[in-house]
Amino acid sequence: MIFAILAVVAMFSSSVMAAEGYELLFHGTTSKLTKAEKQQIFKVLGFRLSKDKKFITDETCGDDVHPNVKIDDLNGDGIEEVFVTWGNTCTSGMAGQTISLLIKGASGRYIDNLGFTANEYEKLSTRNKGFPDLKLLGPGFCHQVWRWNGKKYQHFRDEPEVKGGCDGVK
Repeated sequence: MIFAILAVVAMFSSSVMAAEGYELLFHGTTSKLTKAEKQQIFKVLGFRLSKDKKFITDETCGDDVHPNVKIDDLNGDGIEEVFVTWGNTCTSGMAGQTISLLIKGASGRYIDNLGFTANEYEKLSTRNKGFPDLKLLGPGFCHQVWRWNGKKYQHFRDEPEVKGGCDGVK
């Protein structure tokens, strides 16, 4: 009996953390996203709320991930896409940051289309199937360009920052 009660308490506390965590994640952000969509994005990213409820942590190391949310409508359809840069050396290595792009899928749920190490993104003027190509910026002199294929973003090409910047990159 005690285990059943503890299981219910654990499930409830997990959903409470996500509800409070989404508020911290989207604090100061203007968006048309619903409360349920914000909660779902928080869960997809695998974030946790710190015990003191003052910062957001990763599920791997429990360290602050310093998330930064940017809302954009990449393809002009009125449905917001969500960029989140976040991380620390535990989750993102020496770059210290990961970039996630959450796009609403056919199921109506947000899906992380990137979720790997990069510090920032740049929307390029080139487009495919309504979405702009994205150049992902990070340490080094070779930056990846990702292109929308109609369902998700995929690596399209590498772009050197300086001559020879992508030499040896496969």
